[in-house]
Amino acid sequence: MLSRPVESDRNNSLRSPPHRDHQLRLFIAVAKAHSLREAADVLEVTQPALSKQIRALEQSLGRQLFIRHGRGMQLSAEGRALFERVEPLIEGLDGALAATRVDDHDARGPTGTLRVAAVQTLIPLYLPRWSAALEAVAPRVLVSFHCPSSAEVVEAIERDRADIGFVYDAAVDAPDLVLERIHDEGMAIYGRRSPPAGVDLMSFLRTQRLVLPPRQFALRRMVERAIGHASVNTLECDSMELSLRLVAGHDLFTVLPDDLPTDLVEGRGIVRCLLTSLPRRPIVALTKRRLHGNALVELGVRIARDIRRVQP
Repeated sequence: MLSRPVESDRNNSLRSPPHRDHQLRLFIAVAKAHSLREAADVLEVTQPALSKQIRALEQSLGRQLFIRHGRGMQLSAEGRALFERVEPLIEGLDGALAATRVDDHDARGPTGTLRVAAVQTLIPLYLPRWSAALEAVAPRVLVSFHCPSSAEVVEAIERDRADIGFVYDAAVDAPDLVLERIHDEGMAIYGRRSPPAGVDLMSFLRTQRLVLPPRQFALRRMVERAIGHASVNTLECDSMELSLRLVAGHDLFTVLPDDLPTDLVEGRGIVRCLLTSLPRRPIVALTKRRLHGNALVELGVRIARDIRRVQP
């Protein structure tokens, strides 16, 4: 356990040296990630450098902020108390700075960085439309895209690795997140040949070799529920682009959104067959509740709301 600072050290600490703000931000990142390694990846710093800064903060405060164990970093009671006091202040400061930048509507528009996590099925149409609409009003805003599975999109928002998430609403179950419905997604079968006329499409899929994403993806679970069993004769692929290329070159079928652009489908000799028996999947814009009032985040959600319905 670290010793308490002597009174003169305590008075010096009240002067808040210039590096203290940086150390507190690192402390918050580690507390949210529960892991030095994960926090270092998010912050793009080395793990030893991050560990050194956390220990320096603990030493300067005379408090053990983390309990270190084999599975990561857990806040101590004193660390939790510091986190609950400091984290809202840092968030409020960052929100105020972002709002100031967005309100600075000179000829070049607002500045800042907007981190977006989105499911891959939105890549062909929705994300380009959203990005173009954002660039039209805020050309100096840097957008960083990350396109993992639904569960990973939710995790990115929860762990502050992304500011806005576009995800299937069924994947979200967290009280501190805010959802706004933006898009309903229908599904279709894609292959080099059409299913026979009049055949039940779910029965047809049971007999075919499929290209589907891994089981952590909501699409895989939905297809398997629809056909009535786990798909055994399946190639697993977490890339929509590669799935379409595999379908175009082999006697395979896949299930993807029904509004994929023509150049990705018919332009490759792929046949599209609508799956009206599957329910349309609602997609939502996902944000942290406490980021309401952040001007860049609200701008991104407002644009998503404006283009909530996209036609192929």
